[in-house]
This record gives sequence, C-alpha cells and structure tokens, in this order.
Amino acid sequence: NGPICVVAEEDEAPYDRPPLSKEFQREGDEEKIRLDLRLATDVEWIRNARAVSLDLRGRRVTLADGRQLSWGTLVFATGASPRTLPALANGPAPVLTLRTLDDARQIRARLVPDAALTVIGGGVIGLELAATARAKGTNVTLIEATPRVLNRCAPSTLAELVELKHRSHGVDLRLGRTISSFDGKQLRLSDDSRLCTDLVVVGIGVLANDALAREAGIATDDGIFVDGHGRTTCPDVLAIGDVTRQRNPVSGRFERIETWSNAHKQSATAARALIDPTTPPYAEVPWYWTDQYDLKIQVAGLAGGDQEVVRGDPTLGKASIVQLRDGRMVGACCINNAREFMALKRLIAAGVRPDPDRLRDRKSVV
Repeated sequence: NGPICVVAEEDEAPYDRPPLSKEFQREGDEEKIRLDLRLATDVEWIRNARAVSLDLRGRRVTLADGRQLSWGTLVFATGASPRTLPALANGPAPVLTLRTLDDARQIRARLVPDAALTVIGGGVIGLELAATARAKGTNVTLIEATPRVLNRCAPSTLAELVELKHRSHGVDLRLGRTISSFDGKQLRLSDDSRLCTDLVVVGIGVLANDALAREAGIATDDGIFVDGHGRTTCPDVLAIGDVTRQRNPVSGRFERIETWSNAHKQSATAARALIDPTTPPYAEVPWYWTDQYDLKIQVAGLAGGDQEVVRGDPTLGKASIVQLRDGRMVGACCINNAREFMALKRLIAAGVRPDPDRLRDRKSVV
C-alpha cells in the first residue's frame, strides 16, 4: 500500500540488457529495448544517483548527493560489474566492456567494415558480439585463456560446434592465450604473438555489486545470500538478480545465476512473497539462450554430467545434448530445437532418470 522508489546509478530509462550484444549492435534502435514503464505505475524513479551507505537500524539509505531515503522494505537489485584486466591501459585504441547501454553505444559506433575488433573472453557475451561484428564486416580476433570457448556454461560438444561456426565466419580464435601487455595500439599475447587493434572489448565475467550490503553486515560472498523468496540475513531486506547468491535447485549449491530469466522470475517471486507469505519459493531450473549466426542455442541446468546423450547431429544444425549425473537428467542444450527444450527443462526439474538409449532415439518423444 505504500510508495515505491527506485534508485538507479545510470541516467537512463530502464532497458533490456540481452539485446546490447546482438539486436542493438545491428539496428541501434534504443526505443526497441526500453521497458514499458506504463506497467510500473506510481513508482518514483531517481536516476543518476548512487547509494553510499545504509543505516539498517534507522532504516535509511544515504545517496552520494547527501539525500536520505527511509524504507520499510529494502531491495538490492544492484547487479554486477564487469571484471577488468590490469594488463590493458587506454591509448589510441579504446578498451571497453559491454554491460550498459552507454557501453553498447560506444562499441556500435566503432563496428564498421574492415575495422579490427579484439574480444577478450570466449563466453556468451564475447561470442555474441563477435558474431554481430562479423555480420557488419568488422574483422574480429577473440582471445580466450582456456583451451575452449564457453568454458563454464556449456558442454564441450556444444563448444566445439560454436568454435567451428565462428572460424567458418572468419573469426580469428586464439584459445589458451592471455594478454601480456598493451601499448595502446598493439597487443602482445602470452605466446609472444602481436596484433594491432582498433578496439578492445573485455568480456571475462563479472563481480557482484554487493559492497553496500557487505559493509552493512548482511551476509555476502561475491553475492548477497538469499533464500527462495529473495530474503537476506537482515529482516525486511531483500536482494534479486545478478547480485544474489542463491541455491541452485539442480546442483544444490549456493551460486550466482547470471541470466535474464533468473532475474525476471526470481524478482517476481520476491514481489509476490512480499504480498503473500504463502508464495512458493523460487526454484526455477537455470537457463539461458544465445543467438550466434544461424544458431539459436538454449541451455538449461548444469553444463556437464558423467554421461552425455546426443539427440540428432549437432553438425547438421539441429540437435539436443543432454547431461546425466548418476542417471538423473541435470542439463540440456538445444540447437535450433526450441520444441524439445521446454520439455527437457521440465524433465530436469522433475529429476527424471531416463533410459539413455531411448533418449538418444530421435523417434522417441521427449
């Protein structure tokens, strides 16, 4: 029944982040990615403002400009910040990350035909940006410290397919290498090779923006610990989205789940629980999607198990790759196969123990 106030550090109307590495780079249409604030009536928005301290006993938040806000319920939705590389220093070639709309604007302005883009990090964001840049005629070199792409978030079978797709589109993949130095124009790699670049975009993961909570005495560990209703260790203080460390219903471990779907569904559960304490706890199987070239990839659950079952032929552009652990289905990724994905995600949630041979048979119904 009371007022709702949102404090945001960015001086931007709210927008969707997933398109920043894909549709926005191609089209540059900012209105297309804005969120519809007509759905959030009677909400006060304080933009270009940063919270700097909390008084949990007095229930006050102090902003950087000295303003103080009182609260009955406090919600952290502070997200995460990109990791940086000490070996990189600004020079003639800019070094950017891709997290905000302003980041995306700067990158898009430089993705022109025959320009040289260096992407550091072979995760989802780096690969999406590489695919988009190649479609615009930009030359792309991607550097990944581990021996393969998608190291943390996909099985090796899928990673190999994605690697081949990028190489076939002209991306220069440098796997198992790191940055030794950068003079502002030329990068020197750990194998002593050198490459010139017009733009460097770093995509090597993020750190949770949990400092304010930690300094206030709320339990954190690169993320704010929450239960299934978004509640922290402090009464009437909640946290949602990328900043949280929550129990993964598939692995059973407390983890940060950095996906759009998690932020969306977890926050909805927290809002419902504020109104109705009998709301069931959030227990969605983690999942994400990525679009690269002609591949629409959807991944749910865990990236690996002790047995892998492949339905179809990934090299033909349509397949499902299922992960089992101790006979239980724990993960699935689908390539241009959305119909099977929804069914497989439900089976993961149910903890089924399928017959691997039947699962492998494409004629069988999932």
